Amino acid sequence: MNEMITMSINLHLLIIVAAILLALYNIYASYKIENEITYINRMKYIQPQYLMIISAIVFTGVTVMAASYFNLRISLVIMIIAISWMFYTSIKKHIIRKDTNTNDKESMQQFREFVKKKYTIDITLMLVVSMASFALR
Repeated sequence: MNEMITMSINLHLLIIVAAILLALYNIYASYKIENEITYINRMKYIQPQYLMIISAIVFTGVTVMAASYFNLRISLVIMIIAISWMFYTSIKKHIIRKDTNTNDKESMQQFREFVKKKYTIDITLMLVVSMASFALR
């Protein structure tokens, strides 16, 4: 049983690393892609991938929780709050992207700033929660 828990935790951490890499790409794209239409199209195709990875984090988290007999710890509550925040801001990003006019420089700049803040907070949350869960173990 310990091997299953260890494998599940390693898979969970691997998927968290994939989410961090995708978030870093989104921040990079916010700075480097100048053409607004290209930028919006990239965001349109990357958002479902990011949500899929977040869903995979939830799935592997539930697998780890099931393997450890559903022990409710404070680290689990922190993880649920963090993942809920990430889903909420992703939905908010989608709504803002839909309302953003690519011809309006100001709205595009506000969208880019929101994306930078969102993914910076997401990366910070994933790193802090992962480190805290190992510290509270």
